[in-house]
Amino acid sequence: MLNVYICEDNERQREQIERLVSHSIIKHKLDMEVACSTGDYRELLEQSGKDGHPSLFLLDIDLKADINGIQLGGMLRDRNPDCLIAFITTHSELSYLTFQYKVEAFDFMIKDDPGQFALRLEDCLCKAYERHLKKGGDPRRMTIETEESIINVKYEDVLFFETSFLPHKIKLHERNRQIEFYGTLKELETQLDDRFYRCHKAYIVNLDNIREIDKRKRIILMANGETCYVSFRYYGGLVQAMKERMGESP
Repeated sequence: MLNVYICEDNERQREQIERLVSHSIIKHKLDMEVACSTGDYRELLEQSGKDGHPSLFLLDIDLKADINGIQLGGMLRDRNPDCLIAFITTHSELSYLTFQYKVEAFDFMIKDDPGQFALRLEDCLCKAYERHLKKGGDPRRMTIETEESIINVKYEDVLFFETSFLPHKIKLHERNRQIEFYGTLKELETQLDDRFYRCHKAYIVNLDNIREIDKRKRIILMANGETCYVSFRYYGGLVQAMKERMGESP
């Protein structure tokens, strides 16, 4: 997931940017969402980075405030050196300020021509998403296609999979979201690595994200507080798999 944050003091222009971003996300099936859209830079600073997802900031330069957008970008860069920052303005001559404030700009978009601006913003979003996918972390990931999006999910972010109430569908649980897609747990078992264990006919769990197991009730408590179940049949194998995962002797 790549979060998009918008800071634009003009309400009409801000709403237009939101629409363009949402349209591009749907058009290109990007695993992105608008996490915050505001005209108040203080609100953006308060909201940004709360869920730990990587971020793309779309910042107007002239915020009609006590700081400008490039100064805001510098503050965001100090907080998160890896974030992507794109500036939006009607004043192309202000681009020199990015050097003055030592803010690495991912893009610099002029909004005078609405048609060209829309194309430039769409291109910016696609390139930001490509860069996001190329970044490090756990290299193992899976690609899930839903009716709306194509989503790249890191194995390390998965808590568990469960069969959905809808026929032929699986529900993936991450720390901050759930995704439903077509498939079966039997098919998934052949794709996943040894951090995953089939603990129930309806569940596959990520061993690395288990917090504890209630032995009497056979309930698995995950790192984010969610729960799933382990059946009597799979309980012994689950405990053994957890020990092996931790490097303990049998």
